[in-house]
Amino acid sequence: MLGSAASRLRGSFWFLKLACLGVLVPAALAQTANPTVGFEAASVKPAGPLLSAELSGMHGGPGTDDPGRITIPRATLSDLLARAYDVWIDQISGPTWLNDPSSYAYRIEATLPPDTTPEQLRLMLQNLLAERFHIRLHHDTKVRPGYELVVANGGPKLKQWTPSTDALGVRPGVDRNGFLRLPAGATKGIALPRRGVVGPIRLRHRETMAMFCLSLGPLINMAQGAPIGESQARVVDMTGLTGTYEFTLEFAGSLRSGSVPPVPAGSDPAIPSASDPAEGAPDLFTALEKQLGLKLLKVRDIPVDVLIVDKADKVPTEN
Repeated sequence: MLGSAASRLRGSFWFLKLACLGVLVPAALAQTANPTVGFEAASVKPAGPLLSAELSGMHGGPGTDDPGRITIPRATLSDLLARAYDVWIDQISGPTWLNDPSSYAYRIEATLPPDTTPEQLRLMLQNLLAERFHIRLHHDTKVRPGYELVVANGGPKLKQWTPSTDALGVRPGVDRNGFLRLPAGATKGIALPRRGVVGPIRLRHRETMAMFCLSLGPLINMAQGAPIGESQARVVDMTGLTGTYEFTLEFAGSLRSGSVPPVPAGSDPAIPSASDPAEGAPDLFTALEKQLGLKLLKVRDIPVDVLIVDKADKVPTEN
């Protein structure tokens, strides 16, 4: 299972709330696996109006330069549950307001012992959410489409990446082809068309194939115009490529629901070519093969555990 990798992706790809295989903590039914594990101090409050330049994700915590403090500037309750239980957004089911970043978003600031492990941090978040939102949960099993990422005929078209001091001086912004530049420490960047418009989506990645597979579920949804939070495919790395690669990928898509027909169940992907507004960008499956020398093969659907939110308060209790 790929739960820990899922956490890394959430932090670096803020708008892609979904990805590959996740892990459901069996104690979800009991709400709090260990009620004695908690933050030293924690503040949970509504995040206020949505700002266009607002930072997201979690800052600080285990493995960072500020291990004794975490800040989550803005997150829906679905975001917080996904982080606490190490699952993806399409493994959380409940009222629609759980995934409303405009009206129901929250800010969390908390302190914790500097030697806290990622597993302990997740338990702390589980307990905090149960205490402040009075959440009641149970679990169920759903299936998601499954794909294998393999090397296409002709071999991969990937360049292995090696660290360079040049990356420290990379200027922010996009290059002449519209791809975001990646400074030192960054693993991916994305340039999107205007919201609701089918257009070219341009990505730059600097990561392993296993990590790239975590991105492919959300990218398939974007190619199909599915909204954030929609159920998504699980993708398994079968390329046999073990290095870290830097590459770009361009394909047609949007976040608008229904802009591209879904892939027929049980068949190979059959997404039509991009329309004129996409400036000739190919569909995702064609782009993978032509630009990267990789291919997605449809395999049997994969069962995943789903958190069912039976009850949750919209307003957290006082700090």
